[in-house]
Amino acid sequence: MINKSDVKLVDNVFVKMMHLKAIGDVHAGHAHLFDHITLLATGSVNMKHDKGEEEFTAPQLIVTPKGITHEFIATTNDVLLCCIHAIRDGSTVDDVAEQTITQEQAAELLTKFPLIEIVT
Repeated sequence: MINKSDVKLVDNVFVKMMHLKAIGDVHAGHAHLFDHITLLATGSVNMKHDKGEEEFTAPQLIVTPKGITHEFIATTNDVLLCCIHAIRDGSTVDDVAEQTITQEQAAELLTKFPLIEIVT
């Protein structure tokens, strides 16, 4: 069960924090309607999904495409995962950037859509 303090929603960005305390603990299989990212903040996990399995060790950003059923299994103690995705209205909302965006393209995009306000 997820505590209320483990879920936050700010400016249409949903973040769910999950703590897998012991080796073998599982965050159950599920799929999303849109691509999303998971921050693996601490520990290591085995991610099982429709296309196989992958091992990840923190710190790591894990991108999961929409519609892919996936689950996380702790391979170390004290794993902290944060599921991060936008809350969207409808099923055909376009992304501002594709997953394959380069660092240079991201920098250019951030000049058009800044994430921070510079205060002088």
